[in-house]
Order: sequence, then C-alpha cells, then structure tokens
Amino acid sequence: MVIVPSIDVRSGRIAYRGDVGAALDPRELALRYVREGALELHLVDLDGAERGEFANFSLLANVARAAGVPCRLAGGIASIEQAKRARDTGFAGVLFSSAVFGDRNLLHRCARTAGAIIEIESRDGRLAPRGGDPALVAAATGVLSRDAANIAALRGAKDLYVIDLGTDGRLGGPPLVLLEEMRVAAREGVRFHTGGGVRSVEDIRALARWGAASVVVGRALLEGIFTLAEAKAACA
Repeated sequence: MVIVPSIDVRSGRIAYRGDVGAALDPRELALRYVREGALELHLVDLDGAERGEFANFSLLANVARAAGVPCRLAGGIASIEQAKRARDTGFAGVLFSSAVFGDRNLLHRCARTAGAIIEIESRDGRLAPRGGDPALVAAATGVLSRDAANIAALRGAKDLYVIDLGTDGRLGGPPLVLLEEMRVAAREGVRFHTGGGVRSVEDIRALARWGAASVVVGRALLEGIFTLAEAKAACA
C-alpha cells in the first residue's frame, strides 16, 4: 500500500480544519514530503471542489513540477477537458468527482482516461459529489454508494477512491466498512484507494491488511500524529 501525503489548497494557502498548516508554503511542504520519502502526492484544489473555480491550478501545477514525483490532482474535476489540461501540465493523473455519475457516458469516458481515479464521495451511504457541473451534481447526488461502485466497474473503472465525508478532515478513522461494501459491489478487477479520517498508524495497518492500493493522509502528517516513515513502516 502506498502512503500518499495530501496537500489541500484554498485561495493559494494550505487549508485544513482548524487552520492546520495555514502558514506553510504548499511547494515547500511538497518538497518536505518528498525528502521524507513520499513516492506520490495528492494535490487538492478546494476552490475547484467548493465553487467550481480552479483558482489554484497554476500553483498546484508548479508544485507538481517541483516535486519530482507523480502527483494526482483532485478537487471538483468532472470533465475530460479538465483532465486533459491537468495531464498536459504534468500531473500523473486526476481524481474525477462523483459528479460524473450524473452522466453514464461521461463516466465511461472518464473511467478510460489515462491516470484516472473515480471518486466515491459518500455520505450516509449515498453519493454527495463535491464539485462539477451543477446538473451533473444534482443527477448523481443520492445514488447509493454501493450501486455507484458497481456502475463504475461496469463502465470500465479500474481505480476507485472511496471517502466517507462524515469523517473526512475530522480524524474519525478510515472507512473500512464502506470500503468492504464497495469491494463486494464492484467485484473483481478494481483497485481501491482511500483517504480522510486516518488518525494513527493502527489505521494505516488496518487499511494495509484490508488491501487498499493507497491511502491519502493529510492532517495527521501535518499535526505530527505520526511521521511518513512510521506510516510506511506500518504497511510494509
């Protein structure tokens, strides 16, 4: 399992609950994580996810180029054009918002895009997309998360990013029950990634035992609850 440090940015500044890390420079934090052994980074444009304005795209693209390791871009991405722009700028891949479930043909195209991971953004067992065209968001909202996993697999998705929005950013623990529901629904041939809520190396071990392909960790690393080295050792 790969440990992927997350750098969440809003209005050009690192943004986590409680202003954790707000004074840090995103580029310097990325370089710090790479020095500490990160093999990949998860870069999030919160303005894109929250308002549909990709105000941090250039900043995050610069961070990705400086990092020297593969970087994923996330934050309300719900079109092939946005994904192509990200790939052309140097991102290794993108996470598509759950909004793409609002159009099955679009979902199929996104699932087959190079470097694509489809998000299952779940709240109380149903999709709650963050970002994307309002019509897509409206059509996708409320779809059962387990049905979404099955639909994505049938449309060719090979990688799903499962997140429980009820624990995201709150150190509430990893979504192991939700992940298992997704695995049963998707059946074979899908890799599962997750993030949000990781609070300890024990959570890392549990996800590694479960079989997650990667886990995104943000706040716990910034707060020094555990180090990247400790996280990597926990899933070795």
